[in-house]
Amino acid sequence: MSYDDKFYGFTNDEIFGSIMQNKRFCKAIIQAVLPDVNVVSVESIDTQKELGTKSDKQSKSVRLDIAVKDQAGNLYDVEMQVNNNHDIGPRMRYYQSSMDRDTLDRGEPYTALTRTYLIFLCAFDPFGRGKLRYSFHLYDDEDKSIQLKNNAENIIINSKGSGSSGADLLNLQKLMNDDKIETIGVFKEIQTQIQEYNDDPKRRNLMRTAELRMKEETAVAEKRGVEKGREEEQRKAIKNTYKLFKSLSPNSTVDEVLQWIKANTDVSLSDEEIKAILSKSN
Repeated sequence: MSYDDKFYGFTNDEIFGSIMQNKRFCKAIIQAVLPDVNVVSVESIDTQKELGTKSDKQSKSVRLDIAVKDQAGNLYDVEMQVNNNHDIGPRMRYYQSSMDRDTLDRGEPYTALTRTYLIFLCAFDPFGRGKLRYSFHLYDDEDKSIQLKNNAENIIINSKGSGSSGADLLNLQKLMNDDKIETIGVFKEIQTQIQEYNDDPKRRNLMRTAELRMKEETAVAEKRGVEKGREEEQRKAIKNTYKLFKSLSPNSTVDEVLQWIKANTDVSLSDEEIKAILSKSN
């Protein structure tokens, strides 16, 4: 399929961000995921909001796809997950902790923590159980009636799942799978809006450019990962070589081992780097 023919659906970053900036659309999607929560109105929407920690600027930051606050002050983080990196649990844990740290200032009591809803919209089933909606709370292991009420809820929507009778959630599933929505309503409007984005040459060019940039960044990251892995292997080999030299010739010097490594291997590390490894292995 050429870029001219490609359809950019709801799971595309640019499409997702654009749709979720519409307060009415955003509210409908959150309400579909949380049918028991009364979202009166969406007060603010931040796309690609970066969260760090207020006390430690060296900590890993998190960039939220869509950060939403409603009229009651509740916070919603809506994340689109297209690729299964098999890290859904740790990822949700870190996102949740980052949201908490960002909303609680030093000196404030823990009871001041805002109620949060962390929503992952997944184009895959992270658990392989076939459910459309997974919802997580903290309970006692032996008695599920005892709940640790921490005002946080984690929800995963699996677009490949089944088992829901909620019309809105089923429409959200269709939206994620690019399936046609027949019923008139807000989800039909969203699908119409997505089609209009695809029909707009300027938007298509923007999405095409963003997609190519993402592929380039991914390729660079993968190359760095391969290079880092190779470098680690080289460091390990140098250490083992030094140990072997010392076992065969205890009086071997760092320079002698360095010269042997350069003459007999294709190590890409500099002389200074090799010497540093050998010196630490001494």
